[in-house]
Amino acid sequence: MLGEIILKLTAENSAELKFINGRLMRAAFFQILNSASPQLGSFIHEKMNLKPFTVSFLNPEKNLPNFEGHWRVRRGDKFSWRVTGLNEEILQAILSVPVGYQIQAGNLFLSVQKISAEKIISAQDLISEVKNSAPFKKIEFKFLSPVSFRTDNLDAPYPRADLIFSSLADKWTQAQLPATADKKTLRELAKNIRLTEWEGRSKKFFFANDRGTLAFWGKFLYEVENFSDDVKKVFKLLAKFGEFAGVGRLTGQGFGQTQIKFL
Repeated sequence: MLGEIILKLTAENSAELKFINGRLMRAAFFQILNSASPQLGSFIHEKMNLKPFTVSFLNPEKNLPNFEGHWRVRRGDKFSWRVTGLNEEILQAILSVPVGYQIQAGNLFLSVQKISAEKIISAQDLISEVKNSAPFKKIEFKFLSPVSFRTDNLDAPYPRADLIFSSLADKWTQAQLPATADKKTLRELAKNIRLTEWEGRSKKFFFANDRGTLAFWGKFLYEVENFSDDVKKVFKLLAKFGEFAGVGRLTGQGFGQTQIKFL
């Protein structure tokens, strides 16, 4: 199962919160998993290299006072938080969180006010949906949060199609989903995808004073018209999967959140 869940949260105290708060929200996510099933939380944290979930940054519902990369949160301020799961156990753990449950993000405490499942679908249904979908010529990736890749032990803040689709193929395989997504083959095929339009930026994002990564975000349009229908549908399947799995590194810390359109 693949799923997207939105949690509505309210601040229980006043505190400062970093804009780039993915590490804090990752810790909050594991707090929830460990509360629901210590065995599940421990297994995912300690045994799984590629984590079968994503979390978004904590997003305020209204503009908050801010200073030097921090929001000044007041008691009662409201936030939304998006999480995704790539298996049923994770989704059940998140959906079982009771209203009023309290999570911690650094010095900020938040209570859960509402949980809604935006979309939950089986991998087989996603495959069937793609097989029966209308023809298309272009894929638009809208990266809502920064995307980061590593090549040759260096940050690669480049919206290259081969990096995007090899990342998604790797995540598909690691999630043990049906059908084969060969990373090497898809990377070579994706090298022939042409980026036709884009608007975006890149910069270095810091998690701490001395630790950070180069990343990019924005909207990027890729042309796939010259591929066979079967290959285009593989690209489409992985792109749609990317809305749940995220793209690139650090998707368990708020990076790589993606929206897709087919044109």
